[in-house]
Amino acid sequence: MALLASIHAGGVIKTAFGAVLVAAGLSVSGQVAEDYALRERAYALAAEGQCRAAHSAFVELARSSGDVRDWLAAATCAIDVDDNDRAVTALQAVLAERHTLSVDEQLFALRSYAYRAEAAGDWAGTRQAWQDAAVLSGAAQDRLMAARGARLAGEHGAAQTELAGLNPGALTPQLAAIWHDEQASHARRAGRNREALSHIDRAIAAEDSPWRRYEQGQVMTVLGMHHSAAHALERAHHGAPDNASILVSLAYASRASGETASARGYYRQAVTLDPSLSRLSADF
Repeated sequence: MALLASIHAGGVIKTAFGAVLVAAGLSVSGQVAEDYALRERAYALAAEGQCRAAHSAFVELARSSGDVRDWLAAATCAIDVDDNDRAVTALQAVLAERHTLSVDEQLFALRSYAYRAEAAGDWAGTRQAWQDAAVLSGAAQDRLMAARGARLAGEHGAAQTELAGLNPGALTPQLAAIWHDEQASHARRAGRNREALSHIDRAIAAEDSPWRRYEQGQVMTVLGMHHSAAHALERAHHGAPDNASILVSLAYASRASGETASARGYYRQAVTLDPSLSRLSADF
């Protein structure tokens, strides 16, 4: 809600002018006073934690006022309630006029849109948003994510060039892990699986997570390291017990390690989570 307070403060002149008109019982075609009342209602709803209702009010206001900060407030509320589609729509309206915003507001909009575009599978949008954020801030975080966006968009050469310009040793552990994730992706694409495994190991050392253990197990399987793969996938399963994909991979790794009873057990758990996996029954 801190950003909403900042946006509200940014519109203080309009709000004050509207308040004067309302207090005096005056209007300019009624619109300024109406916008004032709607803006106050929207911020009041947001302050009360009613962000779904506040979002609708901000959208109505933005369409009436044409003020990009009202779209930014609408986007903030949509993000707060994790409504990806509405967040994307509002953020697109913000980015079309982002030059009128402060640098911090622009970066919030660009970064938010990049994450939301990736969630929607819009790789070109992800790439552009992170690239613009990197140019605006020059921050290592944005440059790293611009490299990721380039990879997702299929611009592998540009992605690798951008990664090469970053020193993982100077990054926070979380960002260093992402740097190694990206290097592992490029290495796997080129068939350099041992190099990929080395990067995944270093990513895990920086920040462990179930999906990194899953990637570790996948690469170990390709390299024929079945016992190690099963161990990595067990760690992944422990961290994400309801993930059917991990369980299936663990079942295959266990079977390849000669642990057929365990393999069948893991497979049955996977089918319980995702019945469509019954198509693999012949393997177990």
